[in-house]
Amino acid sequence: MPPTLTPEQLASRYDLLCRAVLPTPPADDPHPVAAELDALQALIDRDLLQLARGGSPDHFADLYLEFGRELERFREFCAYPALAQKVVVGFGGAFSAGKSSLINALLGQRLLAAEVDPTTSLPTYLLHGDEDAIYALNLHRHRIGLSLDEFRSLTHEEMRDYGCAVGGLLHAAFIARADFPWPQLALIDTPGYSKPEQASYNARTDENLARAQLNAAQAIVWVVSAKAGCITEDDLNFLATLNPAIPRLVVVSRADSLPVDDIRAVVEGVRRALADRGLPALDVIPVSNRKKPEYPLAPVCAHLQAWNRQTRQLRFAHNFKALFTRYARGIEAELRQARWQLDRLNRMSALADDAAVLADAGELKTEIDDRIRQLKTQAEALAALRGQFFAALKHVGDKVGIPLPEPDEIELLDAGAGNLLEVLSEARRQRGGREPDYRQTLRPLAQPGDCGNKPRLLRQHRAAQIRQALAPLQTRDAAVAHLRQLLRQPMQRLVDTLAQLT
Repeated sequence: MPPTLTPEQLASRYDLLCRAVLPTPPADDPHPVAAELDALQALIDRDLLQLARGGSPDHFADLYLEFGRELERFREFCAYPALAQKVVVGFGGAFSAGKSSLINALLGQRLLAAEVDPTTSLPTYLLHGDEDAIYALNLHRHRIGLSLDEFRSLTHEEMRDYGCAVGGLLHAAFIARADFPWPQLALIDTPGYSKPEQASYNARTDENLARAQLNAAQAIVWVVSAKAGCITEDDLNFLATLNPAIPRLVVVSRADSLPVDDIRAVVEGVRRALADRGLPALDVIPVSNRKKPEYPLAPVCAHLQAWNRQTRQLRFAHNFKALFTRYARGIEAELRQARWQLDRLNRMSALADDAAVLADAGELKTEIDDRIRQLKTQAEALAALRGQFFAALKHVGDKVGIPLPEPDEIELLDAGAGNLLEVLSEARRQRGGREPDYRQTLRPLAQPGDCGNKPRLLRQHRAAQIRQALAPLQTRDAAVAHLRQLLRQPMQRLVDTLAQLT
């Protein structure tokens, strides 16, 4: 049962609840783009789904979910456009690992709920502002103001303390402070990806939410509690799903809770576990929020200051274009397959002299021709939808002051992770070249025989990636954990990883 509240407390809580479910933008909303954002959402939830009903790539479900997450982040930036110019540093970790306490210690003031049990229940951005203010996105994603006491009450223990769960109705929070020490940074305190032992129904413990926020950051601070003795298997599995190109710092919190020698062992154990899994980390730093001289916050602040000197490259347009391009390439792959089938069928028809065979071939050709026409129609419809989407996206960006021009295809190429074969194949296609018959070319490789050149091939062909992929499979328990991790990945990533293991 919740504690007895005074009439003033009940009135204050009711007022907060009303703001949390307000269906229309507040009169003082400085960026009223709710209708435009809803129109963007409809292009994905209605038009893209309608297009997919006529045929879609195998990984469409993953694309649709990624569209939704990217739009959710875009709404956050529209609600507080100053984020567009900031380098976002994501603080992640398990439930009650000490993320909020660490941020409070770095800022020198208690802004986030950091008791032993309550934990922040929604993603929270902290950044510099001309004046102190706290905002949140309500149930309908409209920006509302909060007092510091109201924000601190949005914990996993809210139902117990107040008899209602307003925090579960909100989507994100923003804390602006005039004394924020890093003008170019925005820190985001993400919900713990793991579930507390007694989570209330409104607890945001979905690991997909934490993963999406951290993968969208420009740097990551991962927090491990010293009381755990070492980094957990769950932590390692979660870190393996994050983009390895994002620089990450691992912080061992509550270092004062163990003897000095034990903390040294914990730090070395974390380093060793990360290295064994091939998980990159800039450093592993033990800290104490109680200003212990043995575990100062200065090394963490040094990394934050280095990130503060970087510049932010906004990626929304790039990310949306990449999603549309992945969809288009899925259609192109099916179109190539249909054309390959048609070409082989035409060859067989030219060599056949049996009337029945020619009749059957004619029926198959008709079906393939219909399929090719359908795929072309889908490609044209997708291109038109993409044009609509980017026109609407640019309109919203112009209204809130975020430039969002549609990037060119060439800007999507990543020199560090590009597929040269795909680039060359696309260049051949644009020049009118035909797809080689890879099945005929590779058929001799299917014949039994010894491969005396295997060691050299393994050394020269992605040897590092193969070793890294095989490393978790050295023991049976690790193999099971790695399999579960693989099964949580998008289908294309799963296929790519399995290809490395074969």
